[in-house]
Amino acid sequence: MRLEIVLEKLEKLFRDWGLEKDDWILIANYALKLQGYLYKLRKGHFNTMVNKNKLPWDVKEGYEIFPPKNSEWTKKLSLWMKSTGFETDLIAYSSQKLKKYIKYTILYRLPNDREIRLLTMEGNLKILDDYLVHCNEKEVGKGKGVYLLKVIENMCRAARKKGDIRAVSLSNKILKKYEYLRKKEECFKKKGKEFKGIVAYKGKVVGKATIIPGKGEKIRKAIRGKILVTKMTSPKFTAITDKIKAIITDDGGRLCHAAILAREFKIPCIIGTKIATKVLKDGDLVEVDADKGIVRILEKAK
Repeated sequence: MRLEIVLEKLEKLFRDWGLEKDDWILIANYALKLQGYLYKLRKGHFNTMVNKNKLPWDVKEGYEIFPPKNSEWTKKLSLWMKSTGFETDLIAYSSQKLKKYIKYTILYRLPNDREIRLLTMEGNLKILDDYLVHCNEKEVGKGKGVYLLKVIENMCRAARKKGDIRAVSLSNKILKKYEYLRKKEECFKKKGKEFKGIVAYKGKVVGKATIIPGKGEKIRKAIRGKILVTKMTSPKFTAITDKIKAIITDDGGRLCHAAILAREFKIPCIIGTKIATKVLKDGDLVEVDADKGIVRILEKAK
């Protein structure tokens, strides 16, 4: 499906939610592509900044959010994802904070004559500068910060190719400012047949592990009644969360996407293990003790 058609459908979805053109902004990779930057795309994935004060549901916590379980808004979002093959992160900001970034946007006219806002390269760098402050265990996790530093390096290369010297200078300044995030952090180690992580939602379950290593990987496996093991969740996992027993992730903090997803669906969740996708294999029988933040391997798959 053509990118413009996907964006038309997304704009309509947001209008159905009550968001007008000044209430949301397309940011990151596709926004930069539409502005002529030669930037490596995360195919089929949008990043959108939305006004949480204008959303039709109450946003309780988190930065990357999603509609409430079994709501009409969730159904409409799932239908958009299914019909287009795309997904989108919903990054929630207050009306006041969103206004701060409006001045770094340009209007982009779609084939149906509707307009959407694209965040400029300078705006994208400024929002990452603000977001990196929250990359700690209490919020979205240090792993997210390391990932975003790599994103900024790619943005810097794209800006250099386009001759955007101002953006090159700003990106280098941010990279230097947050270089400390790359320092090796203490890792939860595997002891015998168990390892630790951070409790995101309490509970204790036993089940077989199913491994989906990366955000970009399509979910083709039978997952009903399984324990999802992944580096970090993305919006596409929302459609399967009511089918799984628990979530274990490599990355994340207490306000990461996986943690908020688990609390919304009330399923046991242990995040930030660093090693789950390396240690566990498909079919391993595991116990998720999310009261204590421990994952136990009860039986290895044959």
